[in-house]
Amino acid sequence: MRWSDTAYLISVLPSKENTSVIKVFSEYHGCYSGILFGSTSKKKKPDLQLGNKIKVHYNSKNEDRMGYFSIELIENNSIKFFNDNKKLNILLASIELISKVMPERQTYDGTFKDFNLFIEKLESDSLKPYLLWEFNFLKKMGYGIDLNDLKLNNKIKDLLYGKNVDFLFDDLKIIFDLNTQVISNGLVETINISNLKNRLKILKYLNG
Repeated sequence: MRWSDTAYLISVLPSKENTSVIKVFSEYHGCYSGILFGSTSKKKKPDLQLGNKIKVHYNSKNEDRMGYFSIELIENNSIKFFNDNKKLNILLASIELISKVMPERQTYDGTFKDFNLFIEKLESDSLKPYLLWEFNFLKKMGYGIDLNDLKLNNKIKDLLYGKNVDFLFDDLKIIFDLNTQVISNGLVETINISNLKNRLKILKYLNG
């Protein structure tokens, strides 16, 4: 089986000498893990920063076994946000969530496009685009909630529906708590929310 796709790098685990198992979030193939040779070389190191946008080529002789990747850098997002700790932590929180929540080798309509848009918005904003992306990502993973069942003011509902409305900083805290509730209740058997370490850093920004 061979395919090529556009993807984001979401995990790198060193394996044998000069070899790593990487996981990517790809446009048409979802999350996929594979073996990458030469991963410890100085030439490859800048390309293997989490959150980088890459072109991936996958090759496997057997669909049921892990195959091999070769990659080409498209955009170095880690460098783009390197001097902004808040945005870098938000980037890492987003790929951490994808890596832990999205099942491998399954595709979900619109998730890659949504993530692309979030990365674009992250260049000019930070907490709002992340929290709205997180809410919609969880919804597309099957963990959405009916906003009509919640006691939220219309302004927050409009934000979550993607409308361009004025908001207060405290409104973002409410959305963060709402997403935390979704993760805690819907994913209790899948993930311990305390393991989302980069997401916990976002809470510090919200608490000022």
